[in-house]
Amino acid sequence: MKRYLMLIAAALMLFASCQEPPTIITDQSSTYVGTMKVGYEGEEFDQNGISVKAELYPDGTTMDLKLEKVKFVPAMPIRIDVTIMGIPVETAADGSVTFSADAVTPWAMGGPYDTYRVDALTGCIENERISFSLDFFNTKKNEGYPTSFEGVKK
Repeated sequence: MKRYLMLIAAALMLFASCQEPPTIITDQSSTYVGTMKVGYEGEEFDQNGISVKAELYPDGTTMDLKLEKVKFVPAMPIRIDVTIMGIPVETAADGSVTFSADAVTPWAMGGPYDTYRVDALTGCIENERISFSLDFFNTKKNEGYPTSFEGVKK
């Protein structure tokens, strides 16, 4: 009996740890495909064909960025999705969008991933193109990985 209770408890913990970030219901989302560049050990690690989904909240003042199936270092054994949530945006009269945020905990692998912090995020969406830069700061190693993305609307 004790064994079954332990198995049930383990299953519940596993289920609870596989949370998804909140879903934003909006028709204002776009996917961009392009190149991500990550600074790693003094070199630049480039990845082509990376998808980034930009989802504007219904209020038009905030958005999420979802980086899909990315690797941050060449030796990373798997690709992961990373979501940066709650980014303040400003929309200009011409429809271009600028955004910036600092000290944001990204979501990855089923929940908030506080080993890394997104710092110095700045970017722009205009003319069917997106570009942004940020620093993925490793809070345990006290070092950052400069990251940039440029892509076109899919």
